[in-house]
Amino acid sequence: MEDKIKKRLKAIGGDNLRIKESSKSVQKKHKTNFVKIITQFKDVFMKSNKLHEEYGISLVQYEDQYYKIIERLIFELYGEMAAEIIMWWIYEVFDPKKEDYYILDESKKEKYAIKSAAQLYNILKKMNVLK
Repeated sequence: MEDKIKKRLKAIGGDNLRIKESSKSVQKKHKTNFVKIITQFKDVFMKSNKLHEEYGISLVQYEDQYYKIIERLIFELYGEMAAEIIMWWIYEVFDPKKEDYYILDESKKEKYAIKSAAQLYNILKKMNVLK
């Protein structure tokens, strides 16, 4: 879709036309991708965990290597501090709608309530730990 728009704009403006995405648009895409990645990863983990708890089916030997790959990518993409918090969110926060979970920013002595991946992103940005 974006390529079609760019081609049409270049057809109107000529080959010298330079199209640059706004930083606000880039940040919005970054947040959207973050939320999708973290939500999907958490959903997959929760489904696997439910299989184990309800039916005694453990997929650990099968899934473990995939989880390690995804974890490494998250560390590489978002940085160590943010990744540690993200891993806590994925593996230890089970039902943020029913229980209260908080992130403590020790440098600012602030405590942030967190209930969604979007809030997680906003808090990590506020804490200035995203790479």
